[in-house]
Amino acid sequence: MSESIQQHAARAELARLLRSLRLDSGRSGEQLATILGWSQSKVSKIERGRTRPSLSDAESWARVCGANTAALTRVTELAEAALVEARHWRVSHQGGLARRQCEIAAIEERAALVRSFQPTLVPGLLQTAAYARQVLALADLSGRGDVAAAVAERLRRQEALYREQTGFAFVLTEAALWWHAEERSVLLPQIDRLLSVATLPNVTIRVLPLDAPSGAVPSHGFLLYEEDEESRVIVETHTRELILTDPDEVAAYRVLHQRFTERALSVADTRDFLLALRQRINDGY
Repeated sequence: MSESIQQHAARAELARLLRSLRLDSGRSGEQLATILGWSQSKVSKIERGRTRPSLSDAESWARVCGANTAALTRVTELAEAALVEARHWRVSHQGGLARRQCEIAAIEERAALVRSFQPTLVPGLLQTAAYARQVLALADLSGRGDVAAAVAERLRRQEALYREQTGFAFVLTEAALWWHAEERSVLLPQIDRLLSVATLPNVTIRVLPLDAPSGAVPSHGFLLYEEDEESRVIVETHTRELILTDPDEVAAYRVLHQRFTERALSVADTRDFLLALRQRINDGY
């Protein structure tokens, strides 16, 4: 997923505005870097639009340079626009569900580590074909009807799990293991799939039981892609997809994932939990 046109325009305007504020303050790039405790290279990259500053960095720059209220407000607006993309499902799915799966696969191919938290359903990378079909049928808001093609692409995405250079850290709640759209028959094969994938050396799967202290409010699921150039978080709501690249926000989600991980069952205990759950389902609960 490349930077959107809107984000690119916001980054370019932000770079011009920050440079103008620095020049108006009479400070050199080196002087500004010293005041902010940054490297001169960081200041240069931000002014050339090569690096998107975090919201806090952009605001600190503006304040140090004596920006007035209007300029500071504009800096904040541009920084947020450059770092956060909110796309309505009609936009993100306009090319169809299958195309969207291909876009996500491109992100996963670049990531060194994928952190996933899901409180409501099994993550796409771990889904069986039958489970994915139920999920994607509900997600077909564009009405293109390419569910079968999307399922095939989602399963193709799962090939990433077998690339040992990429790590995957999944945390999902006990409630997510019970979710099914219509047919309960998808649950047993799905548990088997989790047990199988959990044996891969680069994959960890941990379950957060309902009676365990979560340490944070599990209000929504998220995916955190750790990339060399720029890490990002993807959050899906009922109507929009949020793509967050602000380093401060990404760091907050990194901490959140760690909290859930620490309170979830160990890898070994998760396997025992899944086996016991499988037996319960097999016995008709």
